[in-house]
Amino acid sequence: MVGIVIVSHSPKLAEGVRELAQQMSQTPVPMAIAAGTGDPRHPIGTNPEAILHAIRTVWSPDGVVVLMDLGSAILSAESALDFLSEEERARVRLVAAPLVEGTLAAVATASTGAPLHRVVEEARQALLAKQTHLGEHAPTPTPDPLATPTADEVRLVVRNQAGLHARPAARLVATVASFDADVQVRNITRQKGPVSAKSINQLALLDVRQGDEIGIRATGADAQAALAAVRDLVERAFDEPTTPPRAAPTTEEAPVTSESGSVLRGIPVSPGIAIGPVVHFQRAPLPPTPPPVPADAPDMEWARLQQAIAATRTDLDELEAQTALHADIEETSIFEAHKLFLDDPALLERARHLIFNEQRTAEYAWHRAVREVSAQYATLETPYLQARRADVEDVGAQVLAHLTNRSLHTDIPAGSILVAADLLPSDVARLSSEQVQGVCLALGGATAHAAILIRSLGIPAVAGVGASILDIPEGTHLALDGERGMVWIDPDPETRHALETRRTAWLAAEAEARRAAQRQGATRDGVRIEVAANVRRLADAESALRFGAEGVGLLRTELLFMGRREAPTEEEQIEAYRAIAEALQGRPIIIRTLDVGGDKPLPFVPIPREANPFLGQRGIRFSLAHPDIFKTQVRAIVRVAATHPVHLMFPMVSTPDELRQALALLDEARHEAQAAGHAVGTPKVGIMVETPSAVWMADHLAALVDFFSIGTNDLTQYLFAADRTNPQVAPLADPFHPAVLRAIAHTSNAAHQQRVWVGVCGELAGDPLGAVLLVGLGIRELSMNPTAIPRVKHILGRISLAEAEDLAAHALTLEDGRAVRRWLIEQIGDT
Repeated sequence: MVGIVIVSHSPKLAEGVRELAQQMSQTPVPMAIAAGTGDPRHPIGTNPEAILHAIRTVWSPDGVVVLMDLGSAILSAESALDFLSEEERARVRLVAAPLVEGTLAAVATASTGAPLHRVVEEARQALLAKQTHLGEHAPTPTPDPLATPTADEVRLVVRNQAGLHARPAARLVATVASFDADVQVRNITRQKGPVSAKSINQLALLDVRQGDEIGIRATGADAQAALAAVRDLVERAFDEPTTPPRAAPTTEEAPVTSESGSVLRGIPVSPGIAIGPVVHFQRAPLPPTPPPVPADAPDMEWARLQQAIAATRTDLDELEAQTALHADIEETSIFEAHKLFLDDPALLERARHLIFNEQRTAEYAWHRAVREVSAQYATLETPYLQARRADVEDVGAQVLAHLTNRSLHTDIPAGSILVAADLLPSDVARLSSEQVQGVCLALGGATAHAAILIRSLGIPAVAGVGASILDIPEGTHLALDGERGMVWIDPDPETRHALETRRTAWLAAEAEARRAAQRQGATRDGVRIEVAANVRRLADAESALRFGAEGVGLLRTELLFMGRREAPTEEEQIEAYRAIAEALQGRPIIIRTLDVGGDKPLPFVPIPREANPFLGQRGIRFSLAHPDIFKTQVRAIVRVAATHPVHLMFPMVSTPDELRQALALLDEARHEAQAAGHAVGTPKVGIMVETPSAVWMADHLAALVDFFSIGTNDLTQYLFAADRTNPQVAPLADPFHPAVLRAIAHTSNAAHQQRVWVGVCGELAGDPLGAVLLVGLGIRELSMNPTAIPRVKHILGRISLAEAEDLAAHALTLEDGRAVRRWLIEQIGDT
């Protein structure tokens, strides 16, 4: 594979370019940096010796491409070549391509195994797209390929709640970036586009909403694979909810006046009671556009902007790591989207044009580019997409702060009620529940990114209470109820006492839940219930431990396979599984084999389109049809099981015959690994019970395995023949329905007769009321999203096994899920 060397005057700039380039390819490409002088007093510059060392570090018979930023970097690179032999020099190319774009193009091409001449050619042509966009390059006019439907256009309906907002757009950009293809997207419903799928802002500005139809086309070597990956992502609804969000309470009601003063009503954002003095949040605003002062050195202005962007990316990395300490993957993914804003081609191209074509300063160019994108968001009709304007301005302000050496934030006294017009995600990420008791916002809503982060911190909050809250003097006492969306201004003693009593009870319940999370899961009378986490990657597992997970009850391995041009190797899988197992420090981990198929296709495996993919070749059916992929994965699992407590689980098993075939391939894979000289373990083997046939054949299946894990999400939709992603029928698929509970009870009884233990890894396990029912039905292992663990452990500690069994027995006699919930709330309260 061709190696890449990045030469820059600035180490920070070079690191930023390398980090960005690494994100462009799933396949690692040898890259080395030669940046700066190494002199702390005069760090900016280049060093021929460092360049020579970098070339030797990535040396390959396939060749080395050297990309440079400006000025003396070229002379230093030429000097470095003088120290190479004639044969070595023949395999090194100094390429006159722009550093950022050229590096991205070179890395993306090299990752495919392309020869040296093609990597050089792609790097040199990296500016063509920009030149065409800016009118500097005039291609032969051709009809717009997406202006009208064509036979090879893929047309899809977007089904997730908020449409193509920041996180789905970020996922689409990342998916497309892994392919050698030009992917274009248009909004057919609203007649917008086409735009490049590599631009997060341009995608979001298509204003794609739930139910909109989009058209996708791709050209290039990986066009079909890219289309398959994008189709998969859209049809999975970007792994987001598809049911419409609950309507928020109106914010247009007039304040209600009582003897205690004003009571404002807003939108509930984060539950809990907070009482304290008002502190108005002050953030240095995004300043007016700087004057368009001519810049004498555009190269240096561009370098300054790149350094500020790299510094902001580092800040976002730190905020993401900090947020991951108390949040789930949904919350931390906000910062991934923000980092993609920094890389957005439309934003960067506009800033570069202003710097180089209009000779403007970095401050002016960046500020104007951000303002233009922000203004486009403000014109959209969808409130959710209008709220993304705050994300753009947030990222823009952070870059400007680095350019101008100013701070965006002020200190907030502990115990305050923070009052603001609105908050940006980076504002919230710097708060803590010890510092701020509550948050009250004049604007905003429950679905804004800031609201998501506030909930992850556990800070009570209300939004959308109106502008009058901003006129309250600092120091005025404020009380708020984040569950009901109510705010009391200077409450009278009686109201305050009642709220303080509720706050004390709420804080006690929260504290007990956190304490319970670090204890072993058990009922009040000491019956052991293992409480584990569902995870997809190492970061999820590390976060799960902080929430009190006692192991991993479901490792979804699909993330390793998605968005790639070829299957992950055995060694790649071993590295990923072992890293998670080591992070768990001896706790058990259940690895589910690949669960893909017609509804979740892999780009590198051609799968015919199916009329009903949920009833097609998915789960274990896919694995049996592709034994090479399957055996590679199970070889990796049994090798990790040699040194770690790893269990193995097959998904979507319907019949004993399917299970026997899978077990036979597992034996073959184990013997192959041993024959190759590898140490192997003998993991416990289980199956997912998620089809009605598996429920009613549970006695036969239990005779062949060590454990069951019931997937209540799929089991529920199959029992009711109701697609849980279809808003028209999703309400039918209620996991609390007695039909589901009876299927669980039957499975549990059949397994216990064979001395096979049973767990549940569907959403029902993470619902406190559902957890009680499951324990009463004989389940002794519950696996869930990490953030649900504290509340589940807390409620389990409040009940005895006999009480759970009585509750479950009565639930089985009721008519529907609503009746089951009402019964549980009457008996043990609303959790």
